[in-house]
Amino acid sequence: MNKESLKSYLIAKGINCSDEQLVDLLDLMKTTLETNEKFNITAITDESEFLEKMIYDSALGLQKFDFNGKRVIDVGTGAGFPGMVLYILNPEMHLTLLDSTAKKINHLNDYCSSKNYKVEGVVARIEDYAKKNIEKYDFAFARAVASLNILVELISPLLKAGGVFIALKGKGADEEIKGASNALRKLNLEIIDTDNETLPDSKEQRTLIYIRKNRPTPRKYPREYSLIKKLPL
Repeated sequence: MNKESLKSYLIAKGINCSDEQLVDLLDLMKTTLETNEKFNITAITDESEFLEKMIYDSALGLQKFDFNGKRVIDVGTGAGFPGMVLYILNPEMHLTLLDSTAKKINHLNDYCSSKNYKVEGVVARIEDYAKKNIEKYDFAFARAVASLNILVELISPLLKAGGVFIALKGKGADEEIKGASNALRKLNLEIIDTDNETLPDSKEQRTLIYIRKNRPTPRKYPREYSLIKKLPL
């Protein structure tokens, strides 16, 4: 994938991408790859592959909802994906990038400051942050963080009633959905849609899972992460 085909593919998905936004996406890639030479933040270092599997892949989460003026959190953001791509393409959202690794968040905060992006980077474990930020967000994203039955317990408390969690998954999403059915029921969550996508160059499969929070999360959740992992709902 190159910059011209990236823009074409985004527009074909109904995702607006101006020339200025394309420049910003390319700068994000350049900075991420340069930072990766100092400390490891991405396994993908080929630019063509990066455009497809990091930028285009992240942008797919913008297809269904209007994020203007909404509070959005990217959980386990790592190098800033999908969050930074979502923000560049929709800068009217109020974005929080959450990760437990300080050097990654420090890098993202420095980058956002240099670009005058209004993005908040937070260093915290999700289960700790969730307990202190009950029902703060309209939308949550997570990409390549954990299995769905674990993710929904960690993320559900953060969402307002009516809020939506968008999980970006690869192969095996159907099995994860089946494995999360009990957790979804206990947490007052409902899968409202799924999108199956094929990346245009590599032909790798992606699934976006849209999960709505119908009622407040029971206050006993989230549990400690060690217990969530040992005894998932």
